Order: sequence, then structure tokens, then C-alpha cells
Amino acid sequence: MNGPAGQKFTVAHDSPLLKYLYEIFPTQSKTGVKNMLSKGQVLVNGESRTAFDHPLFAGDRLLVLPKVVSMARENVSDARDAVVKAGIRIVFEDADYLVVDKPAGLLTVSTAKGSQSKSGHKESTLYAILNAYVKVQARSRRKEDLANGIAPDRSTAKVWIVHRLDKGTSGLVVFAKNERAKDILQSKWKELVMERRYIAFLEHKVEKESGAIQSWLVENPKSLKVYSYPEEVKGGQLAITHYRVLGYVYKGGGYYTKTEFSLESGRKNQIRVHSADIGHPVAGDEKYGAETDPIRRLALHAATLVFRNPMSGEVIRCNSPLPEAFSKLDR
Repeated sequence: MNGPAGQKFTVAHDSPLLKYLYEIFPTQSKTGVKNMLSKGQVLVNGESRTAFDHPLFAGDRLLVLPKVVSMARENVSDARDAVVKAGIRIVFEDADYLVVDKPAGLLTVSTAKGSQSKSGHKESTLYAILNAYVKVQARSRRKEDLANGIAPDRSTAKVWIVHRLDKGTSGLVVFAKNERAKDILQSKWKELVMERRYIAFLEHKVEKESGAIQSWLVENPKSLKVYSYPEEVKGGQLAITHYRVLGYVYKGGGYYTKTEFSLESGRKNQIRVHSADIGHPVAGDEKYGAETDPIRRLALHAATLVFRNPMSGEVIRCNSPLPEAFSKLDR
């Protein structure tokens, strides 16, 4: 495979970066050489450098990229910044998967009833933001491949949803960057996902320190509310939730229980419904009977995800700290 496109140099002597560039590009105007730096075309030992006085030492590797490549890389950086500005943290990324930390209040993907804001405008979604990001990545790779004389990959760039979180839930979500990676991870989810834990604050004191909740869940397609049944029913999906009490906090005249959940199944609203089943709804979850809203959001967070990457065999360990909003309850 060809190396990166551009002009390569081995630094012959110690020097400030701009001064050395003047030496190796004697026919270029000084403005043109400065532009190489400002446009991110210059890499020193593989790292982009823009400071005129960055020190070079004899033996350093210098790479000056074509402008089209540096601009493509800058576009990827801008696209990543847009993800961050939306409140999304990229926790893990490779050629096949993207694990992100979703903020509360952001839809994972559009739904028939949940994709418009109160003002009637279409809401942004996690899927749309990440889709735009990977499309910019793909365009950048194509430009670099062309500059390197490599036939570019022109397949459609998009993300594929592996699993979802409710709009009000924050935390870790996995997307795939190609359909094959999505199909493999979904089809072997129970085998490949080694750990998946949530943290929630439940109303009142949960007296039993740990336990398992089992029921069959059925969603009402009109209300989008999920109902729980103790016995198997038509259209029901078996859901099993394990919980462990982590502690208690007294706030605003009442107790809350900090609780850790792990799932044997991943059904819509599963933790929320099962918490309500045991008489301790998630704080802030009016939909399932909560009477309080101490942090002005659903007090549920997807905190830990450990899975074996089926494409690389690597074990991916992802953690998300509790959001700042939880500090009112997490002491």
C-alpha cells in the first residue's frame, strides 16, 4: 500500500519550523509557505503542527500534505467538533463501530410521534448527527485515496443502529458503520455483550438489596406506552431485569434509591417499566408513575458497556460517568 500523499523530508539540523520550511521551499513565496502551516498541511513526526516557532530537531520526519488532503482532514475535524457541540462524546471508534455517550433529551432516531419539537420543527437525532459525521469521514478518505493513487471506496457511507436509548435516558449507545457489522453484533448480542449496566435513582427506599424482575412487555402502538404482565400474553416479549441497591439519599422530604441495573433482555422502556412494577419508578418518569422530578430529567443513565468486537476480536470497554445533573442526588 502507498504511504500518505505529500512531500517527505528528514530534518537535517535543528531549526524553528517556519525557518526550515523556507529553506526546503526556496522558490515558494513566504506567504505560500506560511499558508502551508495555517492550512494544516505540515506534519512533524506524524502530528499536525501550525506554530511558526515549533522546534525541529535533526532526524525529525516532516510531511507536507497536498492542500486537498489537509482540507479534507480539516473537514473531518470540523464534523467531529459538531458532534461534540451537540453534547455527544465519542467513546470508541474504529472502521466498523462507533460508541457514543448520548445526552438526555436527544432522540436516538426519529419516531412517528417523537420527531417534532413543541414548536413543530423536526428534532435533531443522534442518528442524523452521526450519519453526517461518517459521511464527511468517507469523503475525506476518498480524497486521500485519490491523492495517493488508490481507487477510492465509493460505497454508501452511513451509520446503522445497533440498539437504542429512550430520549430521556443518557449514556452509551452503539452504532455500526456498515450493515455487515450491524447484523453480526445484533445477531450475537447476548454472546458478544459481556456487561451492560445502568444507574438510576428510584423513588422511595427499595428495601430489598438485590433481586430480579421478570414479566412480559407489550407496547401500545397508539400511546407508545409499554405495559407489563406477570404471565405470558399474546404479543408479549419476555423481559428480565436484575437490580442491586447502591445506596440511599434523602432529598426534598423523601428518599431516593441509587440502583444499578443489568439486563438479560433489552426491551423498550424495560428498566422504567420494571422499576414501576416494584413500586419504585425512576425519578422524573411521569409516564410510568413517578411523582417527583428532582433533577429535571429522567434519572436513568447507561453507564457501562463491554462487548467483544466481532470484527477485530478486541474486547471494548466503555464507561460513562453520571451526568452533572445527577450530582444533586449522588453524594
